[in-house]
Amino acid sequence: MQFLYEYIIVSTVRGLMPALREHAYLDPGSGSFILQLIVASLLGGLFLLRRYWNKIISFFRNLFTRDNNKD
Repeated sequence: MQFLYEYIIVSTVRGLMPALREHAYLDPGSGSFILQLIVASLLGGLFLLRRYWNKIISFFRNLFTRDNNKD
């Protein structure tokens, strides 16, 4: 059992260490996938902003306005 723990720790540390030589390759499919992720993230953020816009505005209005009816 001790061997298993040591193996897991050594494998984790070795996996987190940077490689001496890295060979990276981005094909056209990878570039279009990254572009698609960026566009989808922006559109998703805009959708959420539009969906909760009234709640955001009312939160800030209630935060910065005084209630004159309080005694």
